[in-house]
Amino acid sequence: MPTPRPDPSSQDYARGELHGQVAVVTGAGSGIGRAIAELLAVHGAHVVGVDRRKEPLTDLVESIAASGGSAAFMTVDVAEAESVERCISASRENHGSLDILVNCAGVIVPPTPIAEFDVRSFDYIMGVNVKGVFLCMRYALPIMINQGRGVVLNIGSVTSVKTMADLGPYAASKRAVTALTRAAALEVGPQGVRVNELLPGPTLTRMVTGPADAQTGAVASFASKVPLGRVSLPAEQAEAAFFLVSARSAYVNGASLLVDGGLAWA
Repeated sequence: MPTPRPDPSSQDYARGELHGQVAVVTGAGSGIGRAIAELLAVHGAHVVGVDRRKEPLTDLVESIAASGGSAAFMTVDVAEAESVERCISASRENHGSLDILVNCAGVIVPPTPIAEFDVRSFDYIMGVNVKGVFLCMRYALPIMINQGRGVVLNIGSVTSVKTMADLGPYAASKRAVTALTRAAALEVGPQGVRVNELLPGPTLTRMVTGPADAQTGAVASFASKVPLGRVSLPAEQAEAAFFLVSARSAYVNGASLLVDGGLAWA
């Protein structure tokens, strides 16, 4: 049975709702991934930040430690099976459990029509956005099944719901994440493991808006399409992610939560 939400008067709740839990967050070096890692640490989780680059992870761990949280990091290529297997195994062995997996690592390329899309770029997007999610679940789920508990959150995109020209391969990769999420939820739900998906809309990250000197125009363009009239902040996406990995969503499984300001239906 899933762990019930802590009583607000209990010691564990006072320490943080995720106290004692180990959370692996891929793509934790920047953007939404970093915001999620920081928030999970605030709520008491020991966070293992995963990214291809060491420098932003070092900064993340130092930032979490300075705020009184607990964190470690591993440099990993999520598109490489051996790299992912080592990461997941080491996280379990070094920290005692694997309670939460957030698959946030992702890539995008400049908007390009399918008729002009570079084949190597297609392989790159699918390798990180789809294979990366598959590999992380492939090696994490057996651990969670053996524990009889665990939560996986995959980060998709509003583009998997709302068709947009020139983003076909990226949207296809994120739609594949939805299929993986729902299949996994059916497979491991009976073993006490939940799998859900977060579908962010345009968010103020370098991945979406580009270099700092070009952000003003990009942000304005995205904001004009969103019914709420603005793009989201990484911290807003992190709050939704926390809901989905915490006991607050104990009966949510196989869901795809849109956090897009209404863009999908605009």
